[in-house]
Amino acid sequence: MTPLPPPRVTATPLLGGPLPAAALHALATRGSGPVSEVRSLLTDRPAATVPHSTPADVFAAIATATDAQRVWARRPERDRRAALARLDRWIARHRTYLGELLAHGSGLCGTDTADELRAAERALRPGRRSVPPRVRELPRTRGVPHARGVPRVRELPRRRPATTVATHTDDSRPLASLLEAAVPALLDGSAVLSHVSPRAAVLAARLCAAAVAAGLPAGIWRLVIAPPGSPTAAVLDEHAETVIPPCCPAPCPGAPRPGLLVVRHDARLRTAVAQAGRACFSRAGQGCTAAPIVAVHDTHHATFQRRLANLAAHLPAGGAPGARSSALSSLPGSGPCADFARFARSIAHDARLHPVLTGGHRPDLAPYVHEPVVARTAPGPGPGPLPDPALLAAIPPGPLALIVRYTHWSDVLALAHHTGRHATLITNGRSAHLAAQFAGLPADDIR
Repeated sequence: MTPLPPPRVTATPLLGGPLPAAALHALATRGSGPVSEVRSLLTDRPAATVPHSTPADVFAAIATATDAQRVWARRPERDRRAALARLDRWIARHRTYLGELLAHGSGLCGTDTADELRAAERALRPGRRSVPPRVRELPRTRGVPHARGVPRVRELPRRRPATTVATHTDDSRPLASLLEAAVPALLDGSAVLSHVSPRAAVLAARLCAAAVAAGLPAGIWRLVIAPPGSPTAAVLDEHAETVIPPCCPAPCPGAPRPGLLVVRHDARLRTAVAQAGRACFSRAGQGCTAAPIVAVHDTHHATFQRRLANLAAHLPAGGAPGARSSALSSLPGSGPCADFARFARSIAHDARLHPVLTGGHRPDLAPYVHEPVVARTAPGPGPGPLPDPALLAAIPPGPLALIVRYTHWSDVLALAHHTGRHATLITNGRSAHLAAQFAGLPADDIR
């Protein structure tokens, strides 16, 4: 059998030097796809060259993962948990290195990098604790007490784990999304094939290499490198036994719906401003959970607007992205940065909007950093505060807070028809009662 050529993957000293051999073997590619150059979002310097996977690579990866899964599924559950616990300890020891990969690859600032590492630790938490076997108490028999007062138990029949599980990674939170989807499948005894973009490939490959060193069998976790929505990703979804879809799939032709944050009349203003600052400006609007639309009740509107603008004006003071105290992430490339800068300049000339704080492009911090923008909407043509739906659909990703003033709860529900699946409610009441009113609306992830 002719050996396959090594993958054409390089990583510059910017990303910690050449990747170890174990990281290269995690990639489901023979170097037959096109090669893309990944540039740092902090310096705009070349950071890595990464080949794309092809459908043939996917078939080979599924075959390799299937063989590894037979070995992995026969291991006791405590051994699988122990291996993932060792991976968790590796992440804890290499937080600085992983933070640099997140900063250069995804443009995350120091604050967002710390959040990403904490989310990764939460995703690996199931590996740190042992779960007792699923048991069921047998019905008591009259006149026959249980011996020594201990109920008789029996294990429930276990279902067969899926052989191969396909997962998809979010570029704005590559580490957490990679682990959140892969860890439950690995604990269950399945093989995982993770679809990652070229931008996240170096981070994902290094993590898979650490997983093998922690005790996972080689081939149990493979990476498919392809842009979102590519035919290679579709082939992976079609031929894997189980597919864990991304939280927010790549949008169909047309703009995605923005997220919504609602500040109710009974909300604590300090909490509302802090939460809105994270939802609107965190990760520069890259993540699917970003909420650029903020609906604020009349009770808090004026004070909330003033405090949020003050918070946004002081965010750049933390320094350049990547620094531990920085609070501004980079936009994901020159195109998105130019689009958002154009949108920020157009606010002053748009009759549908009133600027409150118009930030500018900050190449002195990093090539693709833009300061936060705060604006409020003009009243819509109909009843209630609903702005033009075409305006909502045209909002580019970026650090934006678009404040919509409302009086009645029905106004919020009308606005929710034009927003995305993520909605956040800031209230001192029971949000469970309010969440039920979103039934039938696009929002199905309400916090």
